[in-house]
Amino acid sequence: MIAGERASIGSHYGAGVLIGSCLYLCTNLFALPGTPFLLGGDQALFWMNAQRLLHGELIYRDFLEFTPPGTDLIYLGAFELLGSRIWVPNLVVLLLGIILCWLCFYIARLIMKPAHAALAAALLLVLDYGQMLNGTHHWFSVLAVMGALAALLRARTPPRIVMAGILLGVATFFTQTRGPSAALGIGAYLIWERFQTRQSWSTCLKRELLFFLPLVATWGALSSYFIAKLGFGQLWYFQVTYVLHYVSNGPNDLSIGSPQVLAWLKGLIGIVFLLVFLTLPIVYVLSAWQCRQRLRERSSRDAVLVDAQRVMLLALVGAAMYLEVAQSPNWIRLYCVATPGIILLVWLLTNAVTDTLRGYATTVMWAGLICIAAHQTWSRRFHQTVIEDLPAGRIATAALTGDKLAWLARHTTPGQFLFEARWVDVYLPLALRNPVFTDMLEGGHNSRPEFVDFSMRQLEAKRVQYIIWAHRLESPAYPFAKFHEFLTQRYQRVWTFPDRDEVWERR
Repeated sequence: MIAGERASIGSHYGAGVLIGSCLYLCTNLFALPGTPFLLGGDQALFWMNAQRLLHGELIYRDFLEFTPPGTDLIYLGAFELLGSRIWVPNLVVLLLGIILCWLCFYIARLIMKPAHAALAAALLLVLDYGQMLNGTHHWFSVLAVMGALAALLRARTPPRIVMAGILLGVATFFTQTRGPSAALGIGAYLIWERFQTRQSWSTCLKRELLFFLPLVATWGALSSYFIAKLGFGQLWYFQVTYVLHYVSNGPNDLSIGSPQVLAWLKGLIGIVFLLVFLTLPIVYVLSAWQCRQRLRERSSRDAVLVDAQRVMLLALVGAAMYLEVAQSPNWIRLYCVATPGIILLVWLLTNAVTDTLRGYATTVMWAGLICIAAHQTWSRRFHQTVIEDLPAGRIATAALTGDKLAWLARHTTPGQFLFEARWVDVYLPLALRNPVFTDMLEGGHNSRPEFVDFSMRQLEAKRVQYIIWAHRLESPAYPFAKFHEFLTQRYQRVWTFPDRDEVWERR
């Protein structure tokens, strides 16, 4: 097959990936044109933060955040451009997913046939990204890492190395550990490549500097506004010190071996999580071993050697990101950094079997993905059938959520202060505002006692009318007895939803 025909086939598959990912995501993000499904997950935190930025508040000073500002600014830009409408996050998730899938295909295409690269992109879309539909900071930082890999996989020329450093600086602006961890993987690869090509140590050092200096400079440039406003110490406290003391060891830390995790692993979701957790390092080790075997065969074609080098780069970066989350994993952290592993898994499978078996396996995998995608789409449309017109726009959601939002919409007005003690999912749909420094009492971190005390003072000063409370927060496992005493003294319960969430109104 001549080069032109190969390029044509590759472009056809690339177009198929773009069209297919767009159709799949549209059907899972929008019930009807202009009627989005109400999304959930960590992204709701960034919607709320963007709303607060729109009202002139400043991150780390006026409200709590322990990730870099990148994701907040993405949603801020989207809301400023399109308005604070409930369909805007769905559009962000749609565009993010399409770009991720195309990048996955582009990278996979460099080490495998277009058909197999399209399969890798479909696996990422359906089994990983499509399971969450969560425009959280993890995915934005992984997108930047994948962009850096795309720049380096074709060649390690100085401009490409600089570009990779810039992109990892961007990744660090979304997730503070993602850029440095991926950078360690790329830095290790540049040293490994030095031994393969027998280049001088001075050349290797120059390449490392060309890579790491733009990374630091890019992060510094992106963070300069916040450093000027708040000081470097404030950023360091919330992005490093606070994370180490109150997030990594927080109540949602899934440290392997803890009683909570052992109980969680008994369910199907936990079993799948454990399977992914154990499979990823095996994939990276096997990929590196295959590269070593190929590089030993010096009689191999140059193209095979180049593929081996590309696979090694993917394996080292994937392994570095895996180690980043392995000490305190949860499902969203693990699945987001699994992208290089998905590509390498398909590469291993397509190189480990004969052409006949490869054809059968590919067909079975495509059939399985189509069935899973169809079930996901059907399930979402079956369970989220309630249509509600809310201050931020029309949504499709589940009956329980729809009834809750409808009740709150009848009893509040847009722009009003309301505090959700148990989560942050009503602020954007109802165009309400969080009145306190902390995002919520219960979350992926331990609420510091001084933050809880500060929240009570703010609620009192602003005379907030409603607080949404969850009965489980009264458990001795939570240190919120003082807040509950404040709640019962100054508020009275006026409504209880079927899920036992309660609305308390100021006396």
